[in-house]
Amino acid sequence: MNEARVYRGIEFIRISELPEEQKESIKAWATRGVIIKILVDGQLFSDCVQHKDYKHWYETVFSVAAEEEAANETVPSKKTTIKLALGGR
Repeated sequence: MNEARVYRGIEFIRISELPEEQKESIKAWATRGVIIKILVDGQLFSDCVQHKDYKHWYETVFSVAAEEEAANETVPSKKTTIKLALGGR
């Protein structure tokens, strides 16, 4: 989970600074009300999410999906061959 930036008491993260896998997932999850714009020293960041919303998403959506994906990975199994002799007298 990414650390928050703080500007004028607002804890936030920038979507563009997240790892690629998180970027795509949070963009699909986030609604317009979740993505905010913050003006920092004359530069407008239009891809921000309050850290509390990011943390909620990370714990309830992203981490759960990652755990499910890991659980669904197949582990190669050993093949066992059983030879049966069928026949009658």
